Amino acid sequence: MSTLITGGGSQTGIALAKLLQGSGHPVLFASRSGRVPDGFESVKLDWSDPSTYEEAFKAPGHEIQYVFLQFAGVYDPLPAAKALIELAVKRGVKRFVLLSASGEGTEKGPNSFSTGAVHTYLDAQGLDYVVLRPTWFIGTRFLSDAANCHELICYNPENFLRLYGKGIKEHNVIQTTIPTGRIPFVGVDDIAQVAFDAIVNVEKLPNREPIIVGADLLSHPEVAEALTKSLGRTITHVTITKDELTKRYLGFGLPESYAEHLAIVCEKAEKGAEEKHLDDPRTITGKVGTREWIEKHKEAFAAL
Repeated sequence: MSTLITGGGSQTGIALAKLLQGSGHPVLFASRSGRVPDGFESVKLDWSDPSTYEEAFKAPGHEIQYVFLQFAGVYDPLPAAKALIELAVKRGVKRFVLLSASGEGTEKGPNSFSTGAVHTYLDAQGLDYVVLRPTWFIGTRFLSDAANCHELICYNPENFLRLYGKGIKEHNVIQTTIPTGRIPFVGVDDIAQVAFDAIVNVEKLPNREPIIVGADLLSHPEVAEALTKSLGRTITHVTITKDELTKRYLGFGLPESYAEHLAIVCEKAEKGAEEKHLDDPRTITGKVGTREWIEKHKEAFAAL
């Protein structure tokens, strides 16, 4: 019984695939580019081309029972998600695991959007599902490694290194609109572990829509202090305006509506939107803390 991992060689997808493979569970990647790690099979799946959806269910030697859904760079994933989910149900898929986000807009319900709308659809159809809702995540790839700039914000949470790495390396600064709001940045491995449990041992999870947070709760100035300690040079947090942040996202090539949405996400984080997840009974706390992660990956922040 294989797991289909959509979204190609994403950080979370690769980490999940390694956990599954290490436990003897077959994995099949599906991606537009075919970019997957060595040792795994893949098929073509382009969210913008429904004619490719069937290929995943024709792969020799794979009976797809689980589907891990992620929508990198897809701002309105519901139409594509509905088409694939309907096909998957017809092909006998047992459970769907959706990578969503912790923001208000991704809560299940009539006002949801983006992956929240997919969550709402899965629930309305009465399907067996788990929706992962990580807060902002830390990862190990830089912006220059992304397939395109849209990959920078492929999920609502931000990838810390990909977004801030350039400023830290070149100018020793972190620029945000969040000077006091604290965030429980979560590691990719912790997200992948919850995804693994959702597929292999779902009874282990406290609920079917877990919010996933990291072991540390830090403000961006506190992150700058942690970087300063690990790197041996002074890293400073600089507060910028909401307009400046929106312009930066527009510079990445994002649609204006989405750039504005991301700026609002940051505005809410400054007001405590991410910190409040610690009091939510649905929350799972990971093992990786931001300080620990920085120390482990400090070479990635070497000054240019």
